[in-house]
Amino acid sequence: MEEKTRKRKRRIWPWVLLGLAVTFGTLIASTSVFLVSHKFDTRTFDLAPYLGGATNMFESTTATVGFSISSHYDGYRVTANGMLLDWPYTLKVDVVPSFRFLGVDVKGDVNFSLDDTPWRLWARFSASSSGDWRVEDARLDATAFSDGDPVIRQILSRVQIPAVSNLVFNGDVAIRATAERTKKVPVPRWSASCKLANVALSCFVGEQPVVVENMRLNVGALGIADYVDIMPIRPRAECIMASGFTFSNVFATVHVEEHTITLTNATASATGPTTTNIVERMLMVSEAGASCCGGDARLYSFVNGKKMLKATIALDGVDAGDVLMHLKGFNGEASGRLYGKLPITYLKADNRFELKYTYLHSVPGEKGRLKIFDAKPFIDNMALGGMQQEDCDNLSKALTDLSYDVFKLSLYPEEDGRQALSVKLVGKYEHDLVTIPVSLEITFHSNLDSLLKEGLKAIRKKKKLTNKLGEMK
Repeated sequence: MEEKTRKRKRRIWPWVLLGLAVTFGTLIASTSVFLVSHKFDTRTFDLAPYLGGATNMFESTTATVGFSISSHYDGYRVTANGMLLDWPYTLKVDVVPSFRFLGVDVKGDVNFSLDDTPWRLWARFSASSSGDWRVEDARLDATAFSDGDPVIRQILSRVQIPAVSNLVFNGDVAIRATAERTKKVPVPRWSASCKLANVALSCFVGEQPVVVENMRLNVGALGIADYVDIMPIRPRAECIMASGFTFSNVFATVHVEEHTITLTNATASATGPTTTNIVERMLMVSEAGASCCGGDARLYSFVNGKKMLKATIALDGVDAGDVLMHLKGFNGEASGRLYGKLPITYLKADNRFELKYTYLHSVPGEKGRLKIFDAKPFIDNMALGGMQQEDCDNLSKALTDLSYDVFKLSLYPEEDGRQALSVKLVGKYEHDLVTIPVSLEITFHSNLDSLLKEGLKAIRKKKKLTNKLGEMK
């Protein structure tokens, strides 16, 4: 009997421990009932070290935080108000604790907004006392933005974009992000993406109008610890109108490449050489192109230097009539396909564009027609070169309806700083048993603005760029 009594007494202790654990857990879980509200003093944090070169974009580089904690039926709410850089904000965090044996789990929601603006961020998070944490879904839902947005307008007022004026834009933006750290992955791992859609933009680059319609862009990045992998950037646009040209179905693929340069200084320290790692990020355009002038335009090369930006565009099968409409003094029609390259240089210090060693030509076996309604500039040029009047009359007649086998258009710089525009034609004029063979090469000498200016005005009027700029404002 005594042995049985002892065994029964020993079985009481697990129940006593369980009762104490339940009582202790209940007291902790019920603290939200007793904690009604508590407000903390406002604190100020300096954000300048984290802004880097962007400090000039903001009037203030600090953040003020004044927060309070209040209880509700299943947890706590942390509310923070203050100034984030130049704008007032509101942050609300709902926390729901869950207690377990030798540990606690926490989950909740985060709502962040810039007051009196459409910018709203939302996130769901979870964490545990073991060190695991996860941000499951941080997002900015599709939000409309424009140059009239108070936040964007304030930033643009302090940022000067070289060569760009009268900037007007609007579109939609959405952001998604996740992050976590677990026992299996003991370092932070994250991903983020930003999507721009329905972007319309108009501005002047130098003196030339630029209009962008229905542009979209996806940007994403993955990270683990200090390593960041930026995904390829693929901008797309339905239409871009610049310098009188209309580019449709515009596409590009841009890669962000990271290189680490190690510098060693053998005399920097008495204890031995020191090394410094410098991380450089560069943009590599692997492809870019569009439809233009009835043909295709592809980016052949691109160099962004300190003093200038250079791009060479390869033109494939563009319409001769659309190209000739950009030339000063051309009054007529043309058919046929041309091929060539268009090297463009932008001088950053002078805020101007240059065209050098540009050429367009037809290919053997592809014929075209050329009709010039006013051939006087061509005839006058030939007469100055010594062409006889009879030949000038025949040429004037032939240019009214010329079937050409060879067409070559060249633009190149001269020693005096001017541009030379060379036109070479080989073909014939046929009408009522009359055949006039034509083989000529004419060169016009002037500056680039004089050669192209009137043509650009004509195209600008034709495409109604002025009306589009007005509508977007």
